[in-house]
Amino acid sequence: MRKLLFLFFLWPSLALSGQVSLSDLVRHTDIQEVKISPTGTHLAIKKLYEGERILVFMSINPLKITGHLRFRSKEEVGDFYWANNERIVTEVVSREAALETPIFYGSLFAINYDGTRGKNIFGHLAGERQVGSRLKKAESTYAHPTIIDTLPKEKNKILISTSPWAKDWETIGEILEVNIYNGVQKRITGLPQVGRAHTDRNGNLTFATGSNRNGERELYKKSKIGWEKLENSILNRSWPRGGNLETGDFYFEIDRPNDTEQLVKFNTKTNKLTQIFSHDISDISAVIYHPKSDKPIGVYLHPDYPEEYFFDEGDGFAAYFRGLKKAFEGYRINFTSFTSDGSLGILKVYGDRLPGDYFLANLKTKKVDFLLSSSEWLAPETLNSMRAESFVTTDNMRIGTYLTFPKGQTKNLPMVVVPHGGPHARDYWGYEQEAQILSQNGYLFLQVNFRGSTGYGDHFYTAGEREWGGKIQSDIADAVNWAVDKGYADPQRICIYGASFGGYSALMNPIRFPDLYKCAAGYVGVYDLEMMYKKGDIKRRDRGLAYLKRELSKDKNFLKENSPIHNTDKLNIPLFIIHGEKDERVPVEHAEELLEKLEKEGKPAKSLIVANEGHGFYNEKNNMKLYTELLAFLDKHIGVGSVEKQPAVNQ
Repeated sequence: MRKLLFLFFLWPSLALSGQVSLSDLVRHTDIQEVKISPTGTHLAIKKLYEGERILVFMSINPLKITGHLRFRSKEEVGDFYWANNERIVTEVVSREAALETPIFYGSLFAINYDGTRGKNIFGHLAGERQVGSRLKKAESTYAHPTIIDTLPKEKNKILISTSPWAKDWETIGEILEVNIYNGVQKRITGLPQVGRAHTDRNGNLTFATGSNRNGERELYKKSKIGWEKLENSILNRSWPRGGNLETGDFYFEIDRPNDTEQLVKFNTKTNKLTQIFSHDISDISAVIYHPKSDKPIGVYLHPDYPEEYFFDEGDGFAAYFRGLKKAFEGYRINFTSFTSDGSLGILKVYGDRLPGDYFLANLKTKKVDFLLSSSEWLAPETLNSMRAESFVTTDNMRIGTYLTFPKGQTKNLPMVVVPHGGPHARDYWGYEQEAQILSQNGYLFLQVNFRGSTGYGDHFYTAGEREWGGKIQSDIADAVNWAVDKGYADPQRICIYGASFGGYSALMNPIRFPDLYKCAAGYVGVYDLEMMYKKGDIKRRDRGLAYLKRELSKDKNFLKENSPIHNTDKLNIPLFIIHGEKDERVPVEHAEELLEKLEKEGKPAKSLIVANEGHGFYNEKNNMKLYTELLAFLDKHIGVGSVEKQPAVNQ
């Protein structure tokens, strides 16, 4: 460990190395989360051990292990929370049905930091036999819980909001108080609709958010007589972000029609609404809270590169945060947790060339000490930086892009354009595993936040509806041409690759723009829009069907015109189709039927269908196989040869 140039920081020295191997890039991060106990005496650390997520507990002074939690069989540690100063509650994720990816089925487990008194406190595994006793015992509950309050004043209880198991996910849940030592439940009240409840972070129920069967969002306020629906056209499209029950001041993140999100303050006693903050381009990524009072004092934004804005100085915390940003210039920062008095916090530092390092920050002395690296085998100096740029389409839509170049090269490169999934999702500036894998092997990696992406306002989001095969594809093609015009990409060496909706685009874009690409690779992609109404988990819910009708329509001609499987006559480039057999979001039949049709048409595609994987591969060996074959595919059709086999020449 060595001192950095900043006066009050300690960071480990990193050994410089050469080319990063593919095996190092496909590894899961080792340290996945670090949180500090309420009084600052211990740390809870989620890490990977022999391929499983476990919890390790450490005292801070001295820094030593005090206990751990490792499940047996198929269970692993999911998200976790300090419930009081000695006890942690964690979600239990499981590899059920032979799936490689761990999934949360609703179980909560509690344990002390010394590794004792471990117990299932909620879920289908929590039930206890009760014979001849009047004492309440834990019971099996078939629901997904959301911890909505750790009840700091109640040392042995937490408050959860439930979503019952149901095939159609339309059953309304309830709010339960759960004892973190014995799992005994107390019902507080039911929910007014499918969704979840919120509190003032002091144990008092305040609001409930959710949607009706048509997918329309609704907001309810908790009153003395129960839940009251707020008939407020502005707040209906909002999400509670904290507040004070005594003063009546509550903060909401509002989804404004035809505009970006806005943070407002609404007083429930006077009904006065005060505008706090909005950005011209970016939605609000997250809210920054005061480390002691939990009052909202700022927001995180992501227009191109990450930004922060403080509307309240927070007794000096905003100035301290700005100092940290200056010290860690070129990186993102956020706090994972604070002590209850706000004097200590766990700081995470991360960026395009850093998956994440964790520090212990003393807010009184301003000293920050390095704790752990999430991926210590990756040296930032060996990774490639990500650049944010944008362009404007002919219909005046601003399209954001991220470019990751091979080291030392920026001109006339073989390029892979990688549209994201969703389509209502987005790409961010930060560490991107696939960007490193492809750029380390000689390819320019282009990401496109096309219309319909989240994060840029309601007008941008809705512009993608019923445009899956239309204007969204035009945006992607425009981004390719823009990169060529800038001189970044060689127009004769361009491929497209993507997952989920990105897999759909990987085939639909060459159908719409056949002269742009030399090859295409679809990963867990949607290839038959009509099948979305018949198979997969989206169609199981009324809200899912409402989403499909809104996004795709039910017109069969429209669905066929915009489905790759019905346009294979226009696919005349080499294809690589990748899928998991256990995919519930986009069933493997999408890939199988496409491959069968291509075979019959005399243009067979390369394929990789993997058993026990779902909607995206998880197992490191499977990912190693995927990217080895993907790189070979790209090398064959547009490549310079894998850098691991043939070093690229700087241009």
